Amino acid sequence: MSSSSEDILIIPSEPQHAEAMTRLMALVYDLEADGTNEIFTPEMYRHHIEVFPEGQFTAWHGGQIVGVTAAMRFSYDLDHPKIEPWWEAVGRGWLKHEPDGEWMYGVESHVHPDYQGRGVGGVLIEARFDTARLLNLRGMIAGSTLMSYADHAHEAAPEDYVRGVIDGRYFDGNLSKQIRKGLMPLDGAVIPNYVQDPTSLGWGSVVVWHNPDYNLDSNGRAHLRDELMPRRYTLPLRPAKGRSAV
Repeated sequence: MSSSSEDILIIPSEPQHAEAMTRLMALVYDLEADGTNEIFTPEMYRHHIEVFPEGQFTAWHGGQIVGVTAAMRFSYDLDHPKIEPWWEAVGRGWLKHEPDGEWMYGVESHVHPDYQGRGVGGVLIEARFDTARLLNLRGMIAGSTLMSYADHAHEAAPEDYVRGVIDGRYFDGNLSKQIRKGLMPLDGAVIPNYVQDPTSLGWGSVVVWHNPDYNLDSNGRAHLRDELMPRRYTLPLRPAKGRSAV
């Protein structure tokens, strides 16, 4: 697998690349890929691809994987949101995928440190939005780690912090970017012990993107139309932050 030196290529994930996907996730989160922590194993990645191939994407540059996103379908009641740790929400890595679920759940998305801030994560989100549109799903639900909350915990409770991020009073290294992409926090749905992360003090927030093209008459059960699905994406490689373009 390769792409031009100028472009990043985003394509559906493939089983033969599962080991490389695990290595990237371990690198991004600075954890050992030994099956004892919350890092997806190759077997888990292959299972994701088997049960919901439409929701799995990898980003490539220079013959290596530089980004991964994973998703599943499930049922969700916005009036009674599920408040649970991320690892439980994703079936401890094996997914709680429901083939007829009317919502997509954004299981995980991460980008190689050398490629962060260069547009890769945004296109991985768009790939999942496109999938939700063409499957006629109601939208996408995800948990958002409140990555910068520790800096403001002395002055704001988690609910107030999320409202402050929405209002622009606070910038969160994760949630602010998701809001710009159209994923909005669900009012009052903050999640304690969401992840083990000191920058967030463990807090997360449920975020929602509503599919503007959702057709209620289809009951959210449309099958993927391969001939219409934009299964490949390219984006120009942006200069890394702190570097000048040459």
